Amino acid sequence: MSMDNNLFLDTLEQVKELLSSSSVAARAQDADLGDVITEFCELTDQYAIQQSDSKGRPEDIAALSSILKKLASKIDVIEEHNLISLQKLKFLSKISPKI
Repeated sequence: MSMDNNLFLDTLEQVKELLSSSSVAARAQDADLGDVITEFCELTDQYAIQQSDSKGRPEDIAALSSILKKLASKIDVIEEHNLISLQKLKFLSKISPKI
């Protein structure tokens, strides 16, 4: 596994750990988002397996491409959910203490 792939896998594992934490799970009240997080974790595992299996044999480019496209799709859904949540909190920037 190349150094870039190793760093990418480490990053995916960190995101997976954060998304799997109980504090995030408690805030992910949307059932669809919970499914997306589960699928993200499964895809991260698939990517790790694909990378570890590539030692000594050529990489399966089609399988890697498919996994990466699915990961990108899941990240897009999670990002969209976060942006919506941030928009809901935007009113807080307009609150100031009474003097």
